[in-house]
Amino acid sequence: MLKTPQRHLVEWTWWPIYALLIVIAVAALLPAPVTRAFDLVGYAVCHRIPDRSFFVAGVQLPLCARDTGMFSAALLGVLSFILVQPKRVNQFPARPYVLVLGGFFAAWAFDGLNSYLLLARGEVFLYTPQNWLRLVTGALMGAALSSFVVPLFNAAVWRPDLSTAQPSVSSWRDMGRLVAVAGIVIGVVLWQPPFLYGPIAAISSLGVIVLLVIVNALLVILLMRREGRIERWSEMTLPLTAGAFFTLTEILVIVLVRAALTEALGLPF
Repeated sequence: MLKTPQRHLVEWTWWPIYALLIVIAVAALLPAPVTRAFDLVGYAVCHRIPDRSFFVAGVQLPLCARDTGMFSAALLGVLSFILVQPKRVNQFPARPYVLVLGGFFAAWAFDGLNSYLLLARGEVFLYTPQNWLRLVTGALMGAALSSFVVPLFNAAVWRPDLSTAQPSVSSWRDMGRLVAVAGIVIGVVLWQPPFLYGPIAAISSLGVIVLLVIVNALLVILLMRREGRIERWSEMTLPLTAGAFFTLTEILVIVLVRAALTEALGLPF
């Protein structure tokens, strides 16, 4: 059975990091009207209610507070696995870490329900929702989500290799890294320096795109009947390209449909 040399795998892991740094630098330099293009991504997946969103330099972020935290932390969490654990982890988090991650999910769901009830009923259910709390629970949820997305992707794509099989979270150090990722997202968004509007908008929007590309690429692999049979990244060119195409198509279609419905029904957002 052919294996990808570990040296080549380690070298490859840095490219997503370089790409993200380039995106952050470019987004920080672009004028505001250009970076507002990220709103299209948010418009496709998020309600974008102004009262439930953060504003940086007086401009609303593409995603609401909860989604900004979730998709940003999910993207950075995936990158942290690529950088810190170059081996192809293909198992879900081990106990008791999965229980902690499940707690993050429960907090995200509970705060979301409490927030939705205020929107639906017009009155506070258990406590008054706050954007900072939406951001915190969303960021922890996104970090937790990355710990399941990475092993799911690896298990579905790569040819099984028991010598590299390991849980995505197998120590408190791994857990601490995910919490740190969420903490960075929370700190930066709450800091809200004007020059970071572009980078925050770019990272949160890329989080949406990357997760959708992963899902669509996995569907392509299933249709090709190549699940668990891929050995090299070069074999992922077609699934990833098709996944990116389907993702952009889905976003465009949803934006057009939502715009038509908003105009027809007179929706407030």
